[in-house]
Amino acid sequence: MRKAFVLVWLLFISGIPLPVKAETPVQPVPSAAVTIEEVRQFMEEYKNRLKKMEVDPFMELFSREAVENQVLPYADIRQGYLATFENSDAILYHLDVYSIQTRPEGALVSGRYEMIQSLKGRSKQKTFRGNIQWDLVREGGLLKIKELKYGRGPE
Repeated sequence: MRKAFVLVWLLFISGIPLPVKAETPVQPVPSAAVTIEEVRQFMEEYKNRLKKMEVDPFMELFSREAVENQVLPYADIRQGYLATFENSDAILYHLDVYSIQTRPEGALVSGRYEMIQSLKGRSKQKTFRGNIQWDLVREGGLLKIKELKYGRGPE
């Protein structure tokens, strides 16, 4: 024990640095930039989940900070889709994507949609068409809808 103390003391006096584990701050690993292919896969998943009419899996595609048509917050968005799904026998959804603009943290997608809603218990259908735009962001490694804007008019 005494020999170890003397050795450490001699090293200290001689100015030879002792091995010390330096603590460096952990740098966040930057996420990979959003790709057009990733956005296309997200849009396919969006269409598939909408057609399945299951509100919880569909709402997983939205950020909790999402806003629809510059007004509706997440909770109201969820209630709107829940009511739509509960009042529908089926939903058909077609999307023509016009542009995808990627950026490191997300993407801006614009296009035109057509949604055909078969109303529950009736042989009646409603058709909605219009322009649509998604602002997507990466949260927890996944793309999420931050903002959704669309014109919605029955035809």
